[in-house]
Amino acid sequence: VKGVLGSEYTYNFTEAGFYKRLWLGSWGNIDTYLKGGIQWDKVPFPLLIMPAANLSYIIQDGTFNLINNMEFLNDRYASLDISWNMQGKLFNRIPLLKKLKWREFIGIKCLWGELTDKNNPWKNSGDAMLYEFPEGSYPISPSKPYMEVAVGVRNIFKIFGVDYVRRINYHEHPGTKKNGVRVNLTFSF
Repeated sequence: VKGVLGSEYTYNFTEAGFYKRLWLGSWGNIDTYLKGGIQWDKVPFPLLIMPAANLSYIIQDGTFNLINNMEFLNDRYASLDISWNMQGKLFNRIPLLKKLKWREFIGIKCLWGELTDKNNPWKNSGDAMLYEFPEGSYPISPSKPYMEVAVGVRNIFKIFGVDYVRRINYHEHPGTKKNGVRVNLTFSF
């Protein structure tokens, strides 16, 4: 709350999430994560919603692999993460891969967002409360969600995985990568 313990801004942020695993029998399973959030107040850009950017080469759940830090600033967002672990449905038909017990993985991540006029420094240029966005930051278009897809191989040596990740859109932004390779370590007992 503004004025309490020296704070300069009123900050009200609401976020909700949903997770569901769908079992597909011999076709493996699909994990679905749906999240959304709203920043209710007028705040400078450090208090806006920034998507969880993964700047490393190690896969982290709930993050976007090819988004740069502070690339998309929003005050409302919804994200969807769908991953399909095929559990060897295709690789088990190839003798060597069946013996190695490798597993197929396909995933897609989407981000919808909006920056309302009250928090947009380009539309409120005279407002001293709103700072200019840092270079390389953009509001995401509500009509064009950010998307990235991944295909990979999991269960290499029982703990290792490699994914090829490709950015579907917004690759015209300076300093962005259109594709990349990410790795993961998964221990399951």
